[in-house]
Amino acid sequence: MLILLFIDPKLDFIYKKSIDLKSHLYIDRSLSMSYHSQPSMSSLVSGVDQIIGKIKKKDIPLKIYGFGSEIDTNWISGNKSINEGSTNIGQVIEHIQLHQNELVNAIIITDGQANLGAEIQNENSNLVTPIHIIGVGDKTPLVDISIHSIDAPPVIIKGENAILDILISSHGEIKQKLNVMLYSGRKLLGSKIVPVTGGGSLEKVRFLINPSQSGEILYKVQVNALSEEINILNNKQIVPIHVLKDEYNIALITGAPNFNTGVIKKILSQNSAYKIDHFVSQLNGYSPPIKTFWDTKYDLILFDNHPTELNSKEWESYLRIFAKKILSQKTSFGLIAGYDIDEGAFNSYLSLMDLSLKDPLINLGDKYNWSFNKNWNSFFPFQKLDLVQINSNELPPLFINLEVDSSNAISLANFSISKVKVPLMIVAEKPPLRSLVWSSTDLNSLYYKNRENLLQDLLYKIFNPVFSWLMRTGNEKDYYFRTNKNSFQQGERITITGKPIRDQEIAAKGFIHISNNNTRINSKPIKYNFNTGLYTGQFWASQAGKLDYEIELIYADETLKVSEGSIQVQESQIELNNVYLNSDPLIKLTELTKGSFYTWSNRFSILEILDKKSKDQKIRRRIVLHNNRWYFSSIILLLLSEWILRKRLGMM
Repeated sequence: MLILLFIDPKLDFIYKKSIDLKSHLYIDRSLSMSYHSQPSMSSLVSGVDQIIGKIKKKDIPLKIYGFGSEIDTNWISGNKSINEGSTNIGQVIEHIQLHQNELVNAIIITDGQANLGAEIQNENSNLVTPIHIIGVGDKTPLVDISIHSIDAPPVIIKGENAILDILISSHGEIKQKLNVMLYSGRKLLGSKIVPVTGGGSLEKVRFLINPSQSGEILYKVQVNALSEEINILNNKQIVPIHVLKDEYNIALITGAPNFNTGVIKKILSQNSAYKIDHFVSQLNGYSPPIKTFWDTKYDLILFDNHPTELNSKEWESYLRIFAKKILSQKTSFGLIAGYDIDEGAFNSYLSLMDLSLKDPLINLGDKYNWSFNKNWNSFFPFQKLDLVQINSNELPPLFINLEVDSSNAISLANFSISKVKVPLMIVAEKPPLRSLVWSSTDLNSLYYKNRENLLQDLLYKIFNPVFSWLMRTGNEKDYYFRTNKNSFQQGERITITGKPIRDQEIAAKGFIHISNNNTRINSKPIKYNFNTGLYTGQFWASQAGKLDYEIELIYADETLKVSEGSIQVQESQIELNNVYLNSDPLIKLTELTKGSFYTWSNRFSILEILDKKSKDQKIRRRIVLHNNRWYFSSIILLLLSEWILRKRLGMM
C-alpha cells in the first residue's frame, strides 16, 4: 500500500444513479387574482391546495412557490395571502430556466396580468422544460376607468399659459360619457365631458392652466366613478407643477464707491426677470432711503464693498433684525468683498452662513493666479463653458487680502498660493438660507481685462448660474432628464430619459438613485443608447407618495450628479386596472414549451398529464490515493493491528 502511494495511480469509476425529477408549482399572489368574480379568493386558495394534494398523492416530488414582485416559499409555511402589488411572470420563467435540469415540468397558476419584469416570452426561448398553465378568471375585463397619464410641464412661469394633456383609459364593456374635472386644491378649474368605449381604449382630454401664484401647485385630475368599478383609486391623479416667479427682487447695498458695482449691475441687468433696488451708503444716509429696504421682501440681498468702517457699527446693530428678515422671507444672501470693508462687521455677517474669517497660513495682500475646481462641474454640470478646463494662466490674477474658512461650505474656485488652496468663490446652504461669498476685491478685472479676448462673457457665465441657484429660478432641478409622465400608480414601470451633457463624451456608467423621505430605497442603472442618442433607465413605483430621484453619471475621472426630480405615486394599484384572464400570451408560452393550458374550471385535467419521472445520471468519481483519507486510514489501521498483535504474541 505504501508502494502504491509512491506510484500514485488515479482510479476512475463511472456508475449510474437514478434521480427523481421534480415539478415546480408557481402560484400568482398578486392583487388582481383576488378580484375575479370566479373563482372567489377563498375558492382560489382551497382549489390550489386541492391541486397540491392530488399531485402529492401521485408521489411526484413537488416544490411550491408564490410570486408577485418576488418569488417566495411562504405558501408552504401557511401564508396564503393574495395581496402583492404587482406580478413578475418574467422572473418565474427565469427561475424555471435556472432549475430546468432537475425539472420534469413547471405549473403556473395565474391570470397573466404581468406588469413587472421581463415580458412573457413567445419566441426564441431557451426553455426545454414543459410549462403547464392554469388560467384564472374570466376573459372579459371587469369595468375600470383610470387616469392613464398626465403630461404636464414640470416648471412654468407665473402668468404664462400651460397645457395639461390627460389620457383616460377604460376597460370592460362600457359605452358612456364621463366627466373629467381639474382641481387646484379645492378649487374647480374646469371640467369636460369625454365619451369612453372600453376595451382598453384611450381618450385624450386637454386643459389650459394659467397659474397666478408661484411655488409648487398640486393639480388634481378626477373622473367620475362607475357603479361596477372595483378600483376607484385610479380615477384620480395628482401632479405637482412648480410655478416660477415672473419677477425677482434683488437688493444691492453698496457700502463705498468701487469699480465692482457697475459690473455687478451689468450682470444682473442681463436677466429681464431681475428687478434691482440699489442702495448706496452716503455720509448723510442712504440713497434711496434704507427704510425701503427694510419694508420690501427680496429674493436676494447682495453686499457690495459693505459694511465699511464708516457704517460698521450701524450694521452690526442691524445683525439680529437682518437675520430675522432673511429667514422669515427666505431671502438668499451674498457678500462681495471690497477694499473698504470692515473685517469685523464682514465676519459678523459671515456667521449667518456658518462661515468665518480665518488667519491665513501665508501672507496675502497681492494678486495671485486662480482657477475653478471640480466642485464647479458637480454644482453646475450643464454650463456651456467648461470652466474647470480653463487654464489659470488664461485668467487675470486677482487681488486677495482675506481668507474665509470654507469647511462648512463648498468652494467653487480657489487661489493656489505656495501649494495652499485659498477659497475665492464659496457657496453655502443652511435651509432656508442660500449664500455666496466672493473674497477678491477686484471682481471688475474679470470684466475689463477679458473684453477683447475669448473670455469676454466669462463673468456672466460664472455668476448667472450662481444667481439662479441663489434665487431658485430653476426650481433647483435640471430637467435634462425627464420621466415619461408625471404621475404613476403603484407597480407601474417608470422610464427616465435624458440627453448627454457633454459633447463627444459618453458616461462609463450611470445610476438612478430613488429616495423616499430623504432615505434612499433603490438604485437602478442608466445606459446610453447609441441609436436614439439618449440615456435611458427604469425603475418601479414601489410605494405610494412622493419619490425623489437623482441621476448620477460616472466618467473616467469624476462622478457628476446631473439631474434630480420627483414623481407622485398614487395609492391605486396598477394591478387592478386590468382584472381579467390575459390568456393569449399564456397560451403562446405553453405552445412554445410543449406544455398545456387549462382554465380554472377544468384545472384538475392537468393531473392526467403529470407522472412521476426519473432520469439516469452518470456519476464519475476519481480516486487519488495521496488525497484519499480512507486509504490512509486503512494503512494506519493495519499498522495499529500489527502493533497490537505483536504485543500480544510477545514479539515486542
